[in-house]
Amino acid sequence: MKYPLFITDHGRLERQSGSLVFVGRLEKRTIPLAQVSEVHCLARVSLTSGAVELLSERRIPVHFYSTRGDYRGSLINDASPRGRLHLAQAEHHLDPEKRLFIARAIVQGMQNAMAFTLSRWGVNPVKLNSVKVDGGSVDELMGKEAELWNHFYRYFGDALGVEFRRTRRPPEDELNAMISYANAVIYGLALSSAMKVGLDPAIGYLHAVNDRRFSLPLDLADIFKPLFVFSTVKSLWGERGKGDFTRKGKAVYLSRAGRRKLLKALTGTLRRTVYYKPWKRSVSYRSIMEMEARRLRRHLLGEETYGPFRPWW
Repeated sequence: MKYPLFITDHGRLERQSGSLVFVGRLEKRTIPLAQVSEVHCLARVSLTSGAVELLSERRIPVHFYSTRGDYRGSLINDASPRGRLHLAQAEHHLDPEKRLFIARAIVQGMQNAMAFTLSRWGVNPVKLNSVKVDGGSVDELMGKEAELWNHFYRYFGDALGVEFRRTRRPPEDELNAMISYANAVIYGLALSSAMKVGLDPAIGYLHAVNDRRFSLPLDLADIFKPLFVFSTVKSLWGERGKGDFTRKGKAVYLSRAGRRKLLKALTGTLRRTVYYKPWKRSVSYRSIMEMEARRLRRHLLGEETYGPFRPWW
């Protein structure tokens, strides 16, 4: 199985004798590309032309973030012809009924993932399950999404034994700092998933098309945040230390040590495997997101009907 590679040290990626090598201030190591699904540069990392060529040949996306975890951009080889799929994707966005169908399935899938995650923590999410995901417009569905997250945040805080209030840009406490950083990484994973199956990340269904961020990765990421982000953060909450965070006014951010600790735990989450009966083999959490993108692709091409994500294990 292939997994994401997270680079948290400043340095350079270069090609040496057909291999990709990371050269940092204190280390030099060869990267086993056969085991890498994508590269996430969470520090200042430069790429030589040879590294760009090698990564493009292997079709391995590279995502760049600020040291605080803000997504900055990506290097992705998107040379294959995908005209028919792009037209179908645009058609399903422009047709109100077709877009609403997909958007509703995304919110229902998110609700299923939330309920599943909470149940594994021994929480009975009665209020969350009572939310009826309906509405005659995408705006109404966005309201349902917000309602679901509000319920989930309360249950999440109860599971940790804290009073939790979500704060962003900037995060105002340690818990929000961990969530915001992990969310940014999951956005990169969702972007890779969309691109690998040929989808245009700029055309989403629940989130509106805009010029600031790709909207389709936001759709995919929301489905998997409960499983990927909040499960990881909960597992780390009791192990945090004062040295894992830095403060700047009201803002709280992860320190270098804190980022490494979180990414190590997130890698462990993404490497978890579950048995998938149709394929008669186990699949990783990371690959489940790509499977979801492929299900959406097949729906857009009329090969099957897209239904809400449901954890089956």
